[in-house]
Amino acid sequence: MKRTGLILVLIAAAMAAMLLVAACEAEEPTATPEPTPTPTPEVDDTPIRVGLLPIIDSVPFYLAEEEGLFEAAGLNVTLETFSSALERNVALESGAIDGQLADLIATGLINGESHKVSIVKTTYRATGDVAMIALVAGADSGIESPADLGGRSVGISTNSLIEYHLDLYLDDAELDRDSVEKTEVAAIPVRMELLSQGQLDAAVLPEPLITLAVNAGGTVILDDRQSRLGMSVMEFNVDYLADHEANVKKFLEVHEEAVQRINANPDQYAYLLPEKARLPEFLVGIFNVPPFPSNDVPTASETQQASDWLIEKGLIDQAREYGQWVHPRFIP
Repeated sequence: MKRTGLILVLIAAAMAAMLLVAACEAEEPTATPEPTPTPTPEVDDTPIRVGLLPIIDSVPFYLAEEEGLFEAAGLNVTLETFSSALERNVALESGAIDGQLADLIATGLINGESHKVSIVKTTYRATGDVAMIALVAGADSGIESPADLGGRSVGISTNSLIEYHLDLYLDDAELDRDSVEKTEVAAIPVRMELLSQGQLDAAVLPEPLITLAVNAGGTVILDDRQSRLGMSVMEFNVDYLADHEANVKKFLEVHEEAVQRINANPDQYAYLLPEKARLPEFLVGIFNVPPFPSNDVPTASETQQASDWLIEKGLIDQAREYGQWVHPRFIP
């Protein structure tokens, strides 16, 4: 009997010891395996073919090319200059270029039927001091204020950023959009010439033609300095973005470096305006290099405003989500 009791005591002690060990093991934290780091995509030598226009907005790109910033970053960049937005858009849709300098209306039209491009950066923007696009009255038109515009001819390019500006300017002035005679003059130099000859009462023009028109006696009636309506954007084909995100990211870093150089010393780079932006020589020293936006993209309200106008005009059927207008990975 004593032997049996001793055995039971030993068994109980052994079980207690096992429970104690189990308890101690349970208290020890389980080692969490270290997450496998996601490899950072590397820049490769895949060409980046970018479509530009000979306008002010393109200057930082040309500076980056001229000073070897793309090459130093390991990028294989080709800048293609087109004489018109139509030629540029055709090149993008045919696959001849991978990205382009554009605007919200052009982007909305390209994405009208399917999602083809996404914006990655704002490249130029009107500020409180500098207009991008203005409605300018001719020297002998007699137009001195928005109230004088009724029934007068205004040169524009229809279904474009230019008409978009005119319509919103008229809205802000509480004037009916049909109160003016919209006159189609697609070529900007011709529009400027007709204004200077008095064959148009007014015209919607971009810089530096605003400055040129004012120097010829014209009057700015409405502009985008307060609304910040005017902007240009850099956008890429969505397939290119999906396959070469690292290249695009590095490309934008280089563009930002060029922007910072210009903003810090604008006079140093003024020579690029007549060379790359077709600034008339006699405006050199009169028209200054404008500030360029830094790490900026269009806002949701700005893309929605553009969508609303395109839908009102019957140019697209429905608005795209903000994440399709602007690539989510490039929103600051």
